Amino acid sequence: MYGYGSILDLLFHLLNADNAWRIGLETGKQSKSIDQKEYADLESLRNGFEKEKQAWDKLLDGLEEEQIGEVIKLTNLRGNVIPFQYWRILQHLILHSMQHHSELAQLLTAKDCSPGNIDFIFYSE
Repeated sequence: MYGYGSILDLLFHLLNADNAWRIGLETGKQSKSIDQKEYADLESLRNGFEKEKQAWDKLLDGLEEEQIGEVIKLTNLRGNVIPFQYWRILQHLILHSMQHHSELAQLLTAKDCSPGNIDFIFYSE
């Protein structure tokens, strides 16, 4: 099994990563991890993902086309400044999410709870 423990732990990891990268894009600074104790069950995780989706929608709605190609500088928790191309962060988030969704599908299928077809092209809101 992959190193995040339970299905809830893996879902929390996804929420935490989405949150951290969004805040980094908004502020230019790496944020501390959100508190996993606040997301101890499926319902709290579902609410967290919904809030995060709304925050991402707001961020992306305000994004100008020319920003996507820009290099932005993010300051990590140690104070180091790291340049990233904006579009690479967005690409990373998609691929990171895809990797973990595949792992979740495998874990769920092993418990006789297959999520069915998770192909991105068929995703709808």
